[in-house]
Amino acid sequence: MSLPAVLRPGEIAGVETRNRIIRSSTSETMADDRGIITQQYLDLHTRLARHGVGLIFTGHCSVHPRGNYIRGMTALDRDEAIGPMRKLTDAIHAEGGKIFAQLNHAGSQSRDDSIEPLAPSVVENPQFHRLPFAAASSDEIWEAIESFGNAARRVREAGFDGVHVHAGHGYLLSEFLSPATNRREDEWGGSLENRQRLLLETYKSMRAAVGDDFPITNKIGLWDYVPDGLTVEEGRATVTMMDNAGLDAIELSAGLMSPKAESAARYVGVTRKRALQDKLLHRVLAAPVKEAYYREEARRHRATARGQTILVGGVRTIEVMNEVIEDGSADFVSLARPFIREPDLVRQIEAGRTGMVDCVSCNICLMHEGSVALKCWRESNVDLLTHAWARIRGKI
Repeated sequence: MSLPAVLRPGEIAGVETRNRIIRSSTSETMADDRGIITQQYLDLHTRLARHGVGLIFTGHCSVHPRGNYIRGMTALDRDEAIGPMRKLTDAIHAEGGKIFAQLNHAGSQSRDDSIEPLAPSVVENPQFHRLPFAAASSDEIWEAIESFGNAARRVREAGFDGVHVHAGHGYLLSEFLSPATNRREDEWGGSLENRQRLLLETYKSMRAAVGDDFPITNKIGLWDYVPDGLTVEEGRATVTMMDNAGLDAIELSAGLMSPKAESAARYVGVTRKRALQDKLLHRVLAAPVKEAYYREEARRHRATARGQTILVGGVRTIEVMNEVIEDGSADFVSLARPFIREPDLVRQIEAGRTGMVDCVSCNICLMHEGSVALKCWRESNVDLLTHAWARIRGKI
C-alpha cells in the first residue's frame, strides 16, 4: 500500500523532514520572567518530535525587549537564551525531528503594560485597543530590523534547523504592511512598496546574519479583517515579493484582526455528532465551519512560487491533509490547535487514522494565553469548570 501523501518526506532549503506535517507556531506561555524556556517548554516540544511531527515551529519568540507580547513569552533578544535553546534542539534532533524558531516583535499588539509599544503610527491596535504613545522613529525602526538579525544569529547558534518569522496577525511587521495601522508619509509608509520595506529589510538583516545556507521562512498575512486594511491583492503581491527575495517557504495566513481573532476560526468541521460528544450543545444545530480556509490562496501561490508553500488554518481531517499535498495546493500542512489536544496525531495517522481530528477549535486554549501554560481544556471536566468560572468572573 502506498504511503499517504502527507506522510511522504519533505524538504525546505536542504532541511529534510520525515513527513509533510508541521506543528504551526502556538504560543506556549512556558518561559520564565526573563523569557528563558522552562523544562515544561522543552518537554512539550520533545513530545511532539517523539510522536513523529515532521517539522516543529516554536511559538513566537520576541526579538527585542519592546517586542514582548505577553507574560510567559519566550525571548531570543539576548545571548543568554542560546544555551537553554541548545538543550531543546539537541532533544528534538535526538528524536529524529526538525525545528525552526519563530521570531516576532509584538508592536502595538503587546499586552505587556511594562513596555512602551513600538508602532508605525499612533493608531489604536484593532484587536486589543492599545494606543501607542508615538510613531516609531527611523532609529527605532532600524533598531528593530537589527534585532531580527541578531535573533536569527542566536537561532542558528542554538542549533535550530531554520528560522520562521511572524509577519501576520497584527504584530509589528503586519502593522507596517497595513494601511489601517501604518499612516506614515515617509519611506516606511504610504505606497505598498514603502509599507513592505520593513518586512524586506528584516529579511535582509537575517540573511546577512545567518548566511545563504540557512532556511528562512515567513508566516505572512494575506489580508486584514478590519476596515481600510491590507487587501488580498496587496497581500498576494507581498507574498510574491518575499518569495522572489529568497524566502525558502511561506505560510499563508491572516493580517490584522479584530477581537474575534479571525486567524483561528472556531468550531472548524464540527458536525452535530461531534458537538454532542464534546458537550458543544450550542453548536448542535449550527452548520460546520469550512476546513482549510486558506487553501485556494495557497494553491494560487504555489503555482508560481520559487520556495515551498505551507497551508495553515483549519485543517481538520486526515483526508484534507492528504488532498492538499496530492492536488498541489501546498507542499506542507501546518497544524496548531490539533497538536494541543493530540500530540501523538502523526503516529495515529501512521497507524491508519482517518476522519476528523479530536480538536473542535473551541479556542479555550487560546483564551488562557499568558496566564496558564498551553494545554487542551476539553480533556478534563475540572478544567472546563475552571474555565467557566474564569469566564463568569470576567478573568478572560
